[in-house]
Amino acid sequence: MAECFYCGTEVNPAANGTYSRVRGWERKGYSETRRGGSDIVLREPVPDVFACQFCIDKLKAGVNVSQESLL
Repeated sequence: MAECFYCGTEVNPAANGTYSRVRGWERKGYSETRRGGSDIVLREPVPDVFACQFCIDKLKAGVNVSQESLL
């Protein structure tokens, strides 16, 4: 088991919902059908850095991971 990088909760690195940190090279999308996407190639795992799906979902939504829910 490992800890979430953001909130410190215990996560299973092998679980489907667990994110792992990677390092790579990004190239901005150039096709008009890509709509501003990008490609990341030559991905390298960053050892022992994991995050839970809850924290990643909050970050993707632009919410600070330490912010409590409004409901």
